Amino acid sequence: MFGLVTRKKTVVTGRDAPTASEAAVARAREAEATADALARIVRLSDEMAATAAALDAPAFRGLAEAHADARRTALRAEEEARREARRVHVARLREERLTEEAWRTKLERALEAAARGEKEFLLLRFPSELCEDGGRMINAPDPDWPSTLRGPAADVFARWQDELKTRGFGLTARILEFPGGFPGDAGLCLTW
Repeated sequence: MFGLVTRKKTVVTGRDAPTASEAAVARAREAEATADALARIVRLSDEMAATAAALDAPAFRGLAEAHADARRTALRAEEEARREARRVHVARLREERLTEEAWRTKLERALEAAARGEKEFLLLRFPSELCEDGGRMINAPDPDWPSTLRGPAADVFARWQDELKTRGFGLTARILEFPGGFPGDAGLCLTW
């Protein structure tokens, strides 16, 4: 029995060992892969040497200037896209009307603010471009500022005047932000 087991091991070992031709093929593949890797390294080294030889301080300045130009162009395009999106938003808002449900929701949120101890609640935030004068009368403040309101802002003012003013509530308007030094978004705040 011992001899039989040994013979099986010998046979198994003989089957697992690569033949001389298989070993030669494997060595050839390894040599080919090594040659390819060396060729890539030499090619990259040559490219880096050529690039380093071609670059000087004016070339570096040119690269920095090209980057700065590309950045300025991208910032201008981004700003133009923001302006266009705001223009479209304002045009859409001019056509909108305040719904009964939206008005009730605003009043409920104002009640919650009062319960938290607050003395005012921002009923509506809107682009100052929604005003006829771009928000200048709100910023001044001119007592005739309500006449410049359009869209939902005009509706909020009308609802306040019709429903809440006689109950002692106040309504203030102010410019909330000044991007680039110009009036940005405006706000109508309910006060109590």
